[in-house]
Amino acid sequence: MITRPRSALLAVALTAGLVLTGCTGTANVAANDRTTTDFDVTGFQPEGADPMLIDTNAAAVDVVGVDGLLVNRTGTRVTAPSHEARTQRDRAHARGLAAQLLVSNYADGDFSEPIARRMLRSAANRAHVVRSLAADVQTGGWDSVMIDLEALDAADAPGLTAFARELRTAVGDDVRLDIALSASTTAAGYARTGYDIRALRAPLDHLTLMAYDEHGPWEPDAPGPVGSLPWATKSARALATLAPADQIVLGVAGYGYHWQGPRPAGQLSDDQARRRVRKAGTTPTWNATAGEWTATLPSGEVLWWSDARSLRERVALAERLGLTGVAVWSLDLSDTLDTVH
Repeated sequence: MITRPRSALLAVALTAGLVLTGCTGTANVAANDRTTTDFDVTGFQPEGADPMLIDTNAAAVDVVGVDGLLVNRTGTRVTAPSHEARTQRDRAHARGLAAQLLVSNYADGDFSEPIARRMLRSAANRAHVVRSLAADVQTGGWDSVMIDLEALDAADAPGLTAFARELRTAVGDDVRLDIALSASTTAAGYARTGYDIRALRAPLDHLTLMAYDEHGPWEPDAPGPVGSLPWATKSARALATLAPADQIVLGVAGYGYHWQGPRPAGQLSDDQARRRVRKAGTTPTWNATAGEWTATLPSGEVLWWSDARSLRERVALAERLGLTGVAVWSLDLSDTLDTVH
């Protein structure tokens, strides 16, 4: 695929990592795609989030992944980019960044396998969605598309591969085309999760490993790291047995979860986690094995979160494994990513 031009600022190579201040920090990360040796950084941004977050993080980000588009319940079409999504696109372009459009099977608070199935297992439905996405790229000013179809099973793999190939044909070789992959610690696990990785390699530029949500509120009695370093490492190594390491992007959590206590379990931004701990008069603990912060409040509430210091560890991990970059979910939850010169 063709290397898109980057600004001089984004051509700075990865050097020092993070400069930490308490539990926050700044990451020195730089630009890349598959045809270069630099480091690629994606910052995900929900369509309704504050566009100014793109300005705040622009020095450290190459791609803004805008979430995005939804496949409808019948799997026959995809929603059009909203005004909010287009605003995020325009803000990314104003800062010289690529704007990536995410398409997902999210519905009713979770990812829906039935929605994905209806689209992926019907050639006619795939064709409708592919035409719509290609039109968004060709006339809507988007630089890239990310396929973010989750909660799949093994029977979805042929349709997903066909969809990726058909979308590549429709958008052409000049458009960056990526996929988000749920993490598995074994090669067989990726197949069970609906991914024929070897077949997906050719039509796709990047395989973005979502190395987060190892634990979460869906496990009410089992608090744990959002995406521990050992788990992320094992998942990345398993994926690298199926695809070149320099095609893999390591997804990094920039958020936390809380469990138990008087509040319903749920997600927290990094800043919310720190403020909740301070308000409770509790000192958080850095868990060096997991590469995350944790705290147990007097109320019994348990928190784990992945912040800028956690990102430092995962940038180093991506480098050690020869991966092509990192992708942070998400700019509205995570610490600011400031490039260190």
